[in-house]
Formats: sequence, C-alpha cells, structure tokens
Amino acid sequence: MGIVSGLKRSPEAVGLVNKKVDFIQTDAAINPGNSGGPLVDVEAGTIIGINTCIRANMEGTSFAVPINKVKAIVEDLSIGKHIEHGYVGVSMVTLTPNLARQSNADPNSPNGFIPEIDGVVITKVYPKTPAEGGGLCRLDVVTEIGGQRVERADDAQRIIDGAIVGKDLTIRIIRNDKEITLTVRPDDLGRKLKKIKEQRRKEED
Repeated sequence: MGIVSGLKRSPEAVGLVNKKVDFIQTDAAINPGNSGGPLVDVEAGTIIGINTCIRANMEGTSFAVPINKVKAIVEDLSIGKHIEHGYVGVSMVTLTPNLARQSNADPNSPNGFIPEIDGVVITKVYPKTPAEGGGLCRLDVVTEIGGQRVERADDAQRIIDGAIVGKDLTIRIIRNDKEITLTVRPDDLGRKLKKIKEQRRKEED
C-alpha cells in the first residue's frame, strides 16, 4: 500500500537516462522480483502502471511505467516491432528569467546575452545530427517545438521523443534577440545508439 506522490517524472530524475518514458512516482514498496508487476489503484481496482525500479538514494520511493504508455506499445512489442523514439542531437537545460539574469550580470560569463524568459537553452549541438543539419546552435533559446510551447527541458525532450522519425519538426528559437523558426527531421534514437555501439566495438577490436 502507498500513495502516488508524483506524475511525469523524467527518466533523468529516475536515473534511467536512456529510457524514453515519464514515470509514476509512488511510495508503495517495490522489492527485488516485483519489477514487471502491476501498480494497482486499490479504490478502483484498476491497474495504473507497471512497477519498474527504485532509487537507491531515495528510500521508500519507487517508479512505475504508466499503463497508458504500456497499452500504446504492447501490441507492437508482442510482434517484435521496433518502437521509434525521436532524436535530434542536442543537450538542453531549463532556462528561467532568474538564471538568465545571473548569467547576463556576470562580466566573465562565456554565454553572451541570454533572453530573460522561461524556455529551454541548448548547451550543446552534436555533430552529424538532425540538429546540426537544421541549423540549431549552442545557446539558442527554444520556445516552441512542433507548435507546442516549451518552458522546461523535460517538456522539450518529451515532444522530441514523440515526434515522427523522418518527418519535418519545427523548432522556434530566439537567437541574437531575433525569433527564428527552423526545421529538423528527427532520427530514431534506438538506431542511433545501435550505430554508436557498433562503432565502439570496431574501435576496440
């Protein structure tokens, strides 16, 4: 027994950075061997999630994959279908007016002027990625992705993850006090990671 203490917990918060799903946070006990079992709403008698993991540094806290996410992909998984996840090739952090003001007030800051707004700032663009090909740059401030307003890095990652691989995705940014709309075509993260692993194996051989 326990309570749900949070929804839409990011993979980074859970400690599973390569997983592309938002988790339910609960204080219901999950012990070794419980992973894969149902998280049940005892009042309604319905399954709301699949127990997944705990955090060693968060005693009494566990995480579950929402049942709606499971339902959306279970049939594809049962027939061995690959589940795609959008990838554009950037690192991002959440930007707030306060953080921007602190950076702008620092004469030694290497960042230049950053708009003092809520949004997402790109901290790195990886080479040979859709982001580089689409013209995104470090310190671009992202305000919209696919027509959806973003104010947190988690929001941006969620939209990119759900984007259709190979289809144009618009990204609205602020650069040098000008609003610009760029277009990228997301790759599939799974295939990208597979290529990286294969490349590393070749280098080790």
